[in-house]
Amino acid sequence: MDVIKLMLSPLGTNCYIVKTGDNSGVVIDPADDADIILAAAGEKKIELKKILLTHGHFDHTGAAAALKEKLGIPLYIHTDDECMLSDGEKALAYFCPDKPFNKVTADRLLKDGDIVEQDGVSFRVLHTPGHSAGSVCYIVDIADGLNLMFAGDTIFKDSIGRSDGYSGDYIVQRETLDKLKKLEEDYLIYPGHGPSTTLKEEKRFNPFIADF
Repeated sequence: MDVIKLMLSPLGTNCYIVKTGDNSGVVIDPADDADIILAAAGEKKIELKKILLTHGHFDHTGAAAALKEKLGIPLYIHTDDECMLSDGEKALAYFCPDKPFNKVTADRLLKDGDIVEQDGVSFRVLHTPGHSAGSVCYIVDIADGLNLMFAGDTIFKDSIGRSDGYSGDYIVQRETLDKLKKLEEDYLIYPGHGPSTTLKEEKRFNPFIADF
């Protein structure tokens, strides 16, 4: 399984194309510019089959409408963030007023524990509220390697997402971080911004989750 990282949007948002089959895959958090995403997928001969959103903020959803229109593929988001897909203010689009806010509709609303499957690869939904009420991580268990966590803005290398936007809650965020801290397995974390890291490293060095 290959993971292609694209850094898009004025906020430097990470968009991930995940190759799940010989010629197919999914896109996670299509930040903006559908043409760049399609070109990257085409270069690797990946036909995109699904759009998975870690949450509803505008910098993670900007190309979702164009991808749905061009490809006719379904969009997945946690039920608590669905409202952001049609409301620019809730989606924090005012951070980049020069960028158009593109409304889009969800095809499947997710909850904790749901499984999104593509080509035999299972993306397990871990509800991680705090940055937003419907923030999730997508977990992929790897039989012979390090498990994967597509974390959105739940956790970054040495940091976490802010919690002062619509439906954000720092108290709930602390509970989510405690939940991550209690996970026994290690994960390769693909965050919504910045470099990749591992849960083991964040437990040691991230000031928001580590014990010092």
